[in-house]
Amino acid sequence: MSKYGRLRDLPLAVLSLAGCAACAPTAPKHHASLHDVELSLDPVPDGDDAAEASFDGTLAAYAAYAYARSPALRASFETWRAATHRPQQERRMPEPTISYTAFVRSVETRVGPQQHRISASQRFPWPTTLRAGAEAATLEAVAAQRRFESQALRIAAEVAEAYWLLWRIEHDLKVHQEEIEVLQSLSEQVRGRVAVGAAELSDLAQIDLQLSRARDRHASLERQRRAAAAGLVRAIGAPDRTPTPVSPREPRADPPADSISALAASAATHPDVRTFESLSDAARQRERQARAERAPSFGVGIDWILTGESTATPAPQENGKDAVAVSFSLQVPIWTRVYRAAESQARAEAAAQHSRAIDARNTVVANVRQHAELLEDASRQVAFYDNTLIPQSKTAFESVLASYAAGRSTVAELLLAERELISLRAERFAALATYGTRLAQLERAVGRPVELVPTQPEKDTP
Repeated sequence: MSKYGRLRDLPLAVLSLAGCAACAPTAPKHHASLHDVELSLDPVPDGDDAAEASFDGTLAAYAAYAYARSPALRASFETWRAATHRPQQERRMPEPTISYTAFVRSVETRVGPQQHRISASQRFPWPTTLRAGAEAATLEAVAAQRRFESQALRIAAEVAEAYWLLWRIEHDLKVHQEEIEVLQSLSEQVRGRVAVGAAELSDLAQIDLQLSRARDRHASLERQRRAAAAGLVRAIGAPDRTPTPVSPREPRADPPADSISALAASAATHPDVRTFESLSDAARQRERQARAERAPSFGVGIDWILTGESTATPAPQENGKDAVAVSFSLQVPIWTRVYRAAESQARAEAAAQHSRAIDARNTVVANVRQHAELLEDASRQVAFYDNTLIPQSKTAFESVLASYAAGRSTVAELLLAERELISLRAERFAALATYGTRLAQLERAVGRPVELVPTQPEKDTP
């Protein structure tokens, strides 16, 4: 099978983004990016079939659905598949010409009257014209493939960002629900102490104020959760009001295994860079094609003249014999200025695409360095919350609680310690969600999965 045939059939195979199907994911499955999901575009269901989408709450499940159902990814895939059919069209020879002529007034010849003529001709362009055009179309199809891969990277980042936003809000809701329960219990205890004169009404008023504020924050988070769920549904291309559960498990906020310089070295193979490189190569082939248009083309033909019987007496020798003629033609390009303009246009386009490839490489390198630094900082922040801030806040809260029970601390000090602990827990979930988003952004910038160094055990949300 020719390389053009193989290229045409390639989109029909099951794909793995950026050639990374063999790369084993290092993060937990709920933290997997779209890179870890086998890419298979199935026919998009219509009507009620689409409403049956269900998810187990992991990012991998949403990833698989986005790959199979995303309309934007489907459009990019079909554009690529359409491009794979163009090389054969570029290799097409000019169509042969067959003509028929009937003599209304016959021309009498020595062997008889000429009655009909059948002609066939074929034109042959300069060989480089077809070869360069097919090579250009092949490279343009490769560029369409790279655009498809780039689109998948973009969808990967969008799905991950929407997922981690919803994940953070869901866990914030649990934290604030626990805060409401704690404040309600504390309010009942203080109310009992007020009844026996062991506490002031001002203490109860402060607690009830914090309780009202906690309930308001919880109500606001409920609306934010519905908005975030709608954003995730849009990102994966699911029907409206599709249930969007999230996993209770926390991601491991591990740092990347490769150095920033090693990650930046992947810029050369990023789909965005390779897209413009392929387009630059295609434009150079178009330049060759335009140059070949300035070369002559030739044609060959054959004429078959049907001759009738002569009425002369005596009948001539070879009476009624048909005539056959072979012709050769040469098409000479004379509008050289037009052909040079097409050649110059293709040369300028190649230079433009080459410059775009350089700009894309610089952009990718900058994005990799930026997101790698942000990912390492997010990993550091999560570790700081786990190892320092939250343990210290728990110790401080327990100390103030014991002191308040003994009558040595005020309710204001107790509420301050409790508020600080709740805030730090919410900030920790925000840091975990930020880490997940940063990882997705880094993988989009690198163009492949990022290997991580396990530093923390995987655990459920407390």
